[in-house]
Amino acid sequence: MRRIWRPFVDHIAPYEPGPPLDKLAAQLGRDDIVRLSANESPVGPSPRVVEAIVREAPNVHLYPDGGSTALREALASRLGVAANQIVVGNGADELLAIIGWAAFDTGDEIIVPHPAFEPYAAVVDLMGANAVRSPLAKYDIDLEDMLSRVSGRTKAIVLCSPHNPTATIIRRAALSAFLDGLGADGPLVVLDEAYCDFADDSEYPDGIALLRRYPRLLILRTFSKIAGLAGLRVGFAVASAEVTERLNRVRAPYNVNRLGQVAAIAALADPAHWQTTREIVIRERAFLSRELTARGFAFPPSQANFLLVHVPEAAAVRERLLRAGLLVRDGAAVGFPDHLRIAVGDHAANVRLLSALG
Repeated sequence: MRRIWRPFVDHIAPYEPGPPLDKLAAQLGRDDIVRLSANESPVGPSPRVVEAIVREAPNVHLYPDGGSTALREALASRLGVAANQIVVGNGADELLAIIGWAAFDTGDEIIVPHPAFEPYAAVVDLMGANAVRSPLAKYDIDLEDMLSRVSGRTKAIVLCSPHNPTATIIRRAALSAFLDGLGADGPLVVLDEAYCDFADDSEYPDGIALLRRYPRLLILRTFSKIAGLAGLRVGFAVASAEVTERLNRVRAPYNVNRLGQVAAIAALADPAHWQTTREIVIRERAFLSRELTARGFAFPPSQANFLLVHVPEAAAVRERLLRAGLLVRDGAAVGFPDHLRIAVGDHAANVRLLSALG
């Protein structure tokens, strides 16, 4: 029989996003469902974003700007880099695929933390490269272990800070020492900073500020979390012009839609909303952390907009929360059995969660 599909596809479990909220509400007989499983913004987008989408909606029959020019220029102004150092993608997931298309060959080794955001290893495998998994040191990325795994076949190293799903960070001195240890001819280092806007640790490094010193560093960020644009899928990579030129060679034309581009520009134009979202998340994270600790729950200190909470009989507790109209992520699905990953909601949602946990 003729074989159509690549053998690797047999080993990929399709992503299960769960039923839409309206269908879940009907199944549970509730109209007060709160999703705390996807790390979404508890505030939502800026009113300026909504206005920009409405204004642009009549133009959706036209292709978008294929280079996201205005958005890249706005980002460049905010970040203090050149516009040609930025590549915009249909979420960070697409940017990971673009990196794979441009850089990963069969037989290459890509070092990834484990457990971590699932697409890191999935992209490596799909490109026919080898994902070299570096175990976490409990809840933290183990930079010493990663460095020990670098070989002549290492094409790239993937880091995430704050880490998903543990919410821990790589501190400034440790990151600089790690990058120095790779040397001038080291591999590409992909640093995913999707949750960077919620970090308030004084030792949290700004990856973009390190680009001048480390030209093989590539930073990933997103509008999904802090700007509340998860439904529009807008992420961006910041790197040296040499790196972004290579990424643009394989990037699909018109890869970011019109509404996503104008929404992201509007979000950048409302720094007050950006700051309000950050302050609310940090305040509610502190509240939730304090109350969970008082109830005897343990978790690593979070620098993201979620917590990874150790919960005995987590599956049963997750089901109980679901019946109470609260969706949380099963830790076993992200490499942490007996844990629940819980997004920081607004105050009312967090109070509901604590009440349902008992």
